[in-house]
Amino acid sequence: MSDPKPKSWRQVTSAVLALIVVGRLSAVVVYGISKILTGTLGGAIAGGLVGMVVAVASKSFEYQKDHEAALAEKKREVYRRLLIPWERLLVDLRSKKDGDDLLANVDLPALYASSFDAVLYGSAAVVQKYVEFRSPDHERDPLDNLRALAGLLIAMREDVTGKKANLSEESVLKTFINFKPEELVMLRLREYVSKNPEAQRKLAEVLARGPLSPAEPTAKTVDSKRT
Repeated sequence: MSDPKPKSWRQVTSAVLALIVVGRLSAVVVYGISKILTGTLGGAIAGGLVGMVVAVASKSFEYQKDHEAALAEKKREVYRRLLIPWERLLVDLRSKKDGDDLLANVDLPALYASSFDAVLYGSAAVVQKYVEFRSPDHERDPLDNLRALAGLLIAMREDVTGKKANLSEESVLKTFINFKPEELVMLRLREYVSKNPEAQRKLAEVLARGPLSPAEPTAKTVDSKRT
């Protein structure tokens, strides 16, 4: 099993602080013993205690590292199983299958089992993105369905690697979909609005106004009609 990348800067900082604390405790122990014992016996005991403390700290750090590696590997396995039915569905869609033919190839027991595993092992962000992906709003169109899939994949990547993914929805989707120019424009616009609060506010204001009403006739227009 390959070693995973550091989970986050916070965990690295915590590990460093833990080693500093252990070092300080060791120094305190050595100092206290040196006040009680002198000579070769005191030095041997102090050295043995320091070695024991360092060994315990090292074992604890290795255990934490192995635990994180095993958990990351388990997450990869769970997420892989979770995606397999949807991958099959995309392949069937590209093969022009629909209706009963699509449902016939969906392994429902495996789909439900992988969903339960995702709840047990997945991060909160992944679970939320999966719910958004598989439970679309009735007004959501195919492009937003794809965006939801991209959001799920990005959340999975971030959970497994422990790092923020500098990937756009467009970059993820273009790995397996060819978009027309007008589709790309729409995809970029929607992604921009979804990540820009100010754009969301302005869009909400426009939608709240409702359809534009015909302009009221001006006084000049009325006068010209009378003449």
